[in-house]
Amino acid sequence: MSLPEGSYLRMGRDAAGLLRGLDGTRSRDEVARAWSTRIGARKAAELLQHFTRLGLLETDGPAAAEKRLTRPNPVTIQLTLYRPHRLTRALAAVGTLAGGRITQLLYALLLVVGVCLAATHFPDMARSLLDPSPGMWWHILLAMIVVNVCHEFGHATAVAALGGHPRRVGVALLYYVCPALFCDVSSSWRLPRRARAVVALAGVMVNAGVASLAALLAAAELAGPSEFWWRLVLANLFTVAINLIPFLRLDGYLLLLAFVDEPFVRPRAMADARSWLSQHLWRQSPRPRRFTRGWSIPYGLLAMVFPALLITFMLLVLAPLLFGFGWPGAAIWTLATLLALARLADGILRVARPGVSAVPDHAHRP
Repeated sequence: MSLPEGSYLRMGRDAAGLLRGLDGTRSRDEVARAWSTRIGARKAAELLQHFTRLGLLETDGPAAAEKRLTRPNPVTIQLTLYRPHRLTRALAAVGTLAGGRITQLLYALLLVVGVCLAATHFPDMARSLLDPSPGMWWHILLAMIVVNVCHEFGHATAVAALGGHPRRVGVALLYYVCPALFCDVSSSWRLPRRARAVVALAGVMVNAGVASLAALLAAAELAGPSEFWWRLVLANLFTVAINLIPFLRLDGYLLLLAFVDEPFVRPRAMADARSWLSQHLWRQSPRPRRFTRGWSIPYGLLAMVFPALLITFMLLVLAPLLFGFGWPGAAIWTLATLLALARLADGILRVARPGVSAVPDHAHRP
């Protein structure tokens, strides 16, 4: 079977049968007692503890063995800052309220107003980018940190309202150079496709709502300089656009998984793309498709290219900031660049050697 984090787990018949018995119709203790007569009380307890540590079973509190600093895949480091298990009921109540018809109508009206204001005040919004004031950009950065925290709790609220449990909220370093917040909503994988799509979109819905509210404040000049609010509009629109890109392990990819209803779409498509490149560049024999969709190879090629574009963009953005700290900042930037080049070289070698397995995909992002 595949775990929520994306790796695979091989298990015996007894373990698989015990796990199937935990379908929500009986309590954990009832299943343990039933299986104790077949495999022994000690082995049944050990299996249940192991399943809990793997995140396959939900508990009233955080798993004891969970670590704050984890490395879910070779190019991502995650630091857990908060475990919102105690807030699950409160988040579910907020999500239920947000899913009400009146709330949805008000949200839709806010989006329509925001779009109209942004369209009619586009010159003002464009001029807000011409002021090079560094203080203003620091204010935007701090505001976006707060908004993106709300973005992640949007995911947590959605999954709690739909019957899941958000496990972790924290900060991640993608490809060693791209900082991002994340919320672990692995429990959404047992939800229907439509519910998983709602969980995937919940974060960007927060950003879209903030952008519309900022546009309203900017146009009405109700809360300080309008330039700040127009910049906040653009920052949130940029966040929405980046998150909806389906070629990175972000919200857009989770939405794609809900649409196709198949696991590991990205690594399978990338494996097909590498095989196609090897066949045409190195004249190697074709290999069977791992993802049998007509768009598998184009999607896989774009999924291979976009991380490189993201890393390049982040290195260019971080360069002036890090160089301002002297040689320590320059050393950090150089190390990040070397890691990025090593990752690029690894990708080129994977094309030359298509037999090398792809990096396993993972359920969560940030």
